[in-house]
Amino acid sequence: MHFILYLSMKKYLSDPRYNIIAIFIAEIIGIAFTFTADFTGAGLESVIIKWAPAIIGIIALFSYLISRLFLKQYNWIISLIGILIILIVAIHIHNTDFTQTI
Repeated sequence: MHFILYLSMKKYLSDPRYNIIAIFIAEIIGIAFTFTADFTGAGLESVIIKWAPAIIGIIALFSYLISRLFLKQYNWIISLIGILIILIVAIHIHNTDFTQTI
C-alpha cells in the first residue's frame, strides 16, 4: 500500500509544472504577508523589503530550473527549500517592528 502511494506521489513531485506552480503560490502568500506588515518609520527601504519574497521566489525558481538540468530525480527538494525560505522570510518581515529601526 505504501509503495503504491509513493509511486503516485513520485509522479507529482517530479513534475515541473506542479513545482513551479507551488513556488508561485508561495510567492503570492509571502507577498500578501509582507504587504500587510506595518512599515511606518521604515522609509524607502520598505519598498525593497516588501518585495523580498518575490525576489527569493525568482531565485528559487531559477535554482529549480537549473537543478532540472543536473538532477533528474530529487530536484523537488530545491523547490521545497525555496518555498520554506519564502514563507520564513515573509513571517519574519511581518513580525518585525519597523518603528525601532535606526
